[in-house]
Amino acid sequence: MRFQSIYLSLALAMATPVNADEVLQTAEALIKGQQHIQAYDLLSPLEDERAGDPNYDYLLGMAFLGVGEPTRAAFAFERCLDVEPNNGPCRVQMARTHIVLGETPNARNELQTIKDFNPPPEVENLVSQYLGVITQVEKQQQRHISAFAQLGLGYDSNINSATENSRIALPSASGSQVFLTVPNSEDSAFLKLQAGSGIQYKFSPKLTGLADISVQQHSVLDNHAYDYATLDTSAGGLMSLNNNVQVQGKLQLQKMWLDGEAYRDVTGVLAQGQYAIRDNSQLAVFSQLSQLRYNTQTARDANRLNLGLAYSQALEMKYSPSFYSSLYTGQESAKNSQFDYFSQSFLGLRIGGNLVYNNTIRVNGHLSTETRNYDAINGFLPFTSKRKDTETNLNLGLTWLIKPQLSLQPNYTYSNNNSNLPINDYTRHIVSVDLRFDM
Repeated sequence: MRFQSIYLSLALAMATPVNADEVLQTAEALIKGQQHIQAYDLLSPLEDERAGDPNYDYLLGMAFLGVGEPTRAAFAFERCLDVEPNNGPCRVQMARTHIVLGETPNARNELQTIKDFNPPPEVENLVSQYLGVITQVEKQQQRHISAFAQLGLGYDSNINSATENSRIALPSASGSQVFLTVPNSEDSAFLKLQAGSGIQYKFSPKLTGLADISVQQHSVLDNHAYDYATLDTSAGGLMSLNNNVQVQGKLQLQKMWLDGEAYRDVTGVLAQGQYAIRDNSQLAVFSQLSQLRYNTQTARDANRLNLGLAYSQALEMKYSPSFYSSLYTGQESAKNSQFDYFSQSFLGLRIGGNLVYNNTIRVNGHLSTETRNYDAINGFLPFTSKRKDTETNLNLGLTWLIKPQLSLQPNYTYSNNNSNLPINDYTRHIVSVDLRFDM
């Protein structure tokens, strides 16, 4: 890219020699040889001991950039500039880091600072060219379009979410045993195809328009009655109130087909507020109101309200761990009060995290639990209690970046629903491998 050659020229024009230090000399040679992982492995264990040494911090920041950790690079360059504000190469790299992070105003400020130091004419000319590149990047950022396609193959141990016991003992006034026969669980391999696209358009520095669409086809190879397809779309906007606060609103639509027939429509609105507590942590509050309408099971038509609080945090340490958690509650109310046994109140907790093993491998995990209390007894079932469920899901995944736009994603999901009505108990294991292409 053009800006890379400019930044290299500028760095060379403004370079200052590194102190005679064997570790730093080795790291500098590794970075010049594009061996960023080796430089990272050499320098990162010394961060607690040597942070604050501008020569060390400069090379550490370069290593972080080389392995795809721009946030950690920014901290290293900041320490370098705190000690040596006139360090030209460090300011250049800080500007580059801001561009990688999408923070072009900050990148422009760093380069303007270099110009304020009255550099030699050749350096000032290079800075001006770099500023021109930033202008081009800002124009590209005004409209950002992304797209993906994903093909997956997997195995599901319980495609119909059936209880393990096909015969369930029921209470009987006569004292004799009465059994309810329910379908056996079915397992099957499956194929899935998913594709989608999204656009972000920046109307102003504070207002961004958002829209996306995705389609999915899930084919169960041993029983096509469980095949389903979905179409999801959303549109809305994101407004920045200041450097720390953003608000977002979206209209969401979903159409679902089951076994080739229209099954369910969902229309909803999402409102969310986000507050950046620090550079790497964020607090959010959200509310979602949805209308569920079933094509052939109108008794299940319902309105759903969901309110929640979420927190996310990225840690500046090896493997760049990040985690998130959310607590939510709400009510799903049947449209027709005659079917209140479908109405429920729910309370849920989600936690998850991500680790960056290296610049090609990431691992992630997700754990969720939700308790649902139903409002009425279902008179069509031979039970005398209101239904109460606790569903737990565990997901473990890995992303292997084969090429910059191509990744392989193996996943495992464990699901368990524990209900006071045994007909609703089930356990499910799903393993899959997806091949994803991002554009």
